[in-house]
Amino acid sequence: MNKLLIAMLFMSTMNVKSFAQQMIPGQTVVELSYSVFPKSPEKQNYLISTGFVSYVKNGNYFFGLAEYSRKNYKYTNYAIPIDTFLLGSGYSFYVWGDFMRNVNLNLGIGALVGYEQVNRGNELIYDGSMLSSADQLIYGVGGRLSLESYLTGHWVFLVNGQLRFLKNSQMAQFYPLLGFGIRYNFLK
Repeated sequence: MNKLLIAMLFMSTMNVKSFAQQMIPGQTVVELSYSVFPKSPEKQNYLISTGFVSYVKNGNYFFGLAEYSRKNYKYTNYAIPIDTFLLGSGYSFYVWGDFMRNVNLNLGIGALVGYEQVNRGNELIYDGSMLSSADQLIYGVGGRLSLESYLTGHWVFLVNGQLRFLKNSQMAQFYPLLGFGIRYNFLK
């Protein structure tokens, strides 16, 4: 159902024409996005991010993001939460866009560093078991493919897929994310 809703929202935005100046070098953008872990049976597994984008030449841009994610793992009848706090920075390359650049495809790569907290810092589980995993610093790289559609001169709707490699993570070293978001462009 969620995939259908996202697809319908994106298809409706593709017909909107925007004639504002877009992707101007030095233009600053604020981004908010929500992502989920594919193949995740729990609706409580999610990632929320906010960040800034700064355009350079030809639709390419630098980005910086702050993210929070939560993923729950089942242990008997108990869910063990893993909370992740990440800071990311990288560069995104313009790959494709329509003639007016209302719909764009970008490919980005970036570095990630942060902190992972297992079971809110409690090593003891309700049944008396001890967790062998500890809270720790994590770091790695991530790639993302985003499809961006200008709704107006200021607002951009985006759908993205990400693949991450995080060292020291309790979740997995490689994991994908699917998400959508909105951007607000501050016009120059």
